[in-house]
Formats: sequence, structure tokens, C-alpha cells
Amino acid sequence: MPEARRAPTIGDVARAAGVAKSTVSRALNDSTRIGEPTKKRVRAAARRLGYEPNYIARSLTKKSTHTIGVILEDILNPFFTEVAKGIQTTLRKSGYTMLLTSSGYRADEELELARTLLRNKVDGVLITPLAADSPAVRLLQKRRMPFFIMNEKSEDRELSWVDSDNLEGGRLATEYLLKLGHRRFLNLSSNALRGTRDRFEGFRRAIEARGLRLEDQVVLRDANSQADACALVTEFIRAHGQQALPSALVAVNDAVALGAMECLLAQGVRIPEEVSIIGYDDIYLAPFLRVPLTTVHQSKYKMGEIAASGLLNRISLKENGQAHHFLIKPRLIVRESCQEHNT
Repeated sequence: MPEARRAPTIGDVARAAGVAKSTVSRALNDSTRIGEPTKKRVRAAARRLGYEPNYIARSLTKKSTHTIGVILEDILNPFFTEVAKGIQTTLRKSGYTMLLTSSGYRADEELELARTLLRNKVDGVLITPLAADSPAVRLLQKRRMPFFIMNEKSEDRELSWVDSDNLEGGRLATEYLLKLGHRRFLNLSSNALRGTRDRFEGFRRAIEARGLRLEDQVVLRDANSQADACALVTEFIRAHGQQALPSALVAVNDAVALGAMECLLAQGVRIPEEVSIIGYDDIYLAPFLRVPLTTVHQSKYKMGEIAASGLLNRISLKENGQAHHFLIKPRLIVRESCQEHNT
């Protein structure tokens, strides 16, 4: 049996490049103390030999893993995929990697993921919590782990967060439909998060400002996914018939809007001729649906970018523990899923 090939060491790279081992380490870590010609020579030698740095050993020495834990609510939702892209791009620029996890909207899973990340010695955590005072957030505070909250606001002035103005976004969506002449709505809402509740509150305020009553609208709760939306719409039609459908459907997010759209189209309901649909988030799929989706845009990439940058600054002590709060303004994106309604 042939002898197993020995893995190249930092000493091998140093000999091949004609430099000291300390120079190899600094060059591979892109230290400003090393000139570009030397860095190129060291990197070329490392590639030629197939050398891979031992990050575990380095983390034990420096007490840093250069890894950020990320806890998102649902990585199947394209909204969170785009948040993660903003995080990853920002972290990579600073030499960090991310350990991506998903709670699936479960508080117990969120807490267990926070414990797992702590055990894995991540340098910090980015989290979209189910609540700003969730057990996971409290654990991170207790363990003095640097973290940054995304997609949620906190009343605790010591916590840093970035969120969208969901109240304003809910109002924007509803006022657009009101201007088109719609007066009766089917609202697919969710109580899962403060942000989704704020969107519904924006809806309520907008219709009541026009003299309409919430009691006269159709509100279907617990719409958290495409499957939820289709099940809720199907049940409504089964119970009341297609003729009872309101002229406009307001979805808590684009994934829910997509589920409702596909369900209605499958049952022969014309969009937007019979039912106008408006979503929320402006996911990358929104322009490419069978009926391009009118929606409220919030910058998911920017949210991830802001949170990752803020966390890295906190880790490097550039901000001395000072908390920061960012509220991203939404905007309306008009496509083809809504049209005027003559009342």
C-alpha cells in the first residue's frame, strides 16, 4: 500500500518562497506589513504546494475563528436569501465567513441555534429573531456575545438593530389599491413577527382613514408561506365561493402573494381583472411571475450589509459598544398584478 502523502506545512511554503514562516503567515493574512511582490510569491508557492492554512490552530492562537453565526427565520423565503447575500459579501471583504442557520419560525430552535453557535466559538452573531426580547437574544446578551438584530426593532437602547419601516410599507400598499378604486380587501396576514404586525397596522390605518371598517374586510391570519396562502385562499373559496372574493388581495410578503396568485390562477380567477394582488419585499422572482407582481420594495441586501458592517465594527471595538439603529424606508414597485376597480 503506497505511503500517504504528507500535507504541506507553512515551513514548506516558506522554503519554496524563500522567506521566513512569519512572513508566510502575514502574507496569507494580507498584512499591510508585507509588500505585494512578496505576497504574490508566497501565494504562488502555497498554491503550487497545495497548502491550506490551519484555521483551527490559528483560532486557538488568536482566540478568533473569523466566523460569524447567522440565524435567519426561513432560508427558503427569498427575502432571507437576499439578506444572507448582503451579509456574505460584506463579511468576505473583511476575511470572515458565515455559519448560516434557520430557526423555521420556532423559538425553541432559535434558542438551540444560539447555543450551538456559542459552543462553536463564533466571533459574533447576526439574528432575525422572532421577538426582540427572545430567549436567544437574552442568551447572547448574558454571554456578552457581540450580535446585531435584523428585521426587527428593540426597545432596549443598548441593542443594535436594522429594520424596515413596515408600518409605512403597509400604508403604501393599501393606499395604492385605494387610489385604484378598491374598497374591499382580502388581507393575508401573519402575527409571527412585529414587522408583519406593523404591516397589518399600516393596512388598518389606511382603510380607516378612507372611512372603511376593518370588520367589512376579509382577514385571514397565519399566512407565513406559499403553502399557507394557498390553503387559506382555497378554504375561503370552498366556504364562500369565488363570487365572494374581494377585488383586491393584500399579502404580508411576496412568498404569500405567490402562493395566493398560483392558487387563484389554478381555479380560473383572472389576475388582475378579477382580483388585484399586491405583495411585500420585492423578491428577485417578483418581476418574473406569471403576472409580474406589484409589491413594496425593502432593501434586503442593504439590511444584511448594514448589520454585517455594524457587527464587524463592534467586534473590532471601533464603536466601543455603542448601539446603532437603522430604519430602512420602503418604496412602491408597480407592475402588472393590480388594476383599477370601478365600485
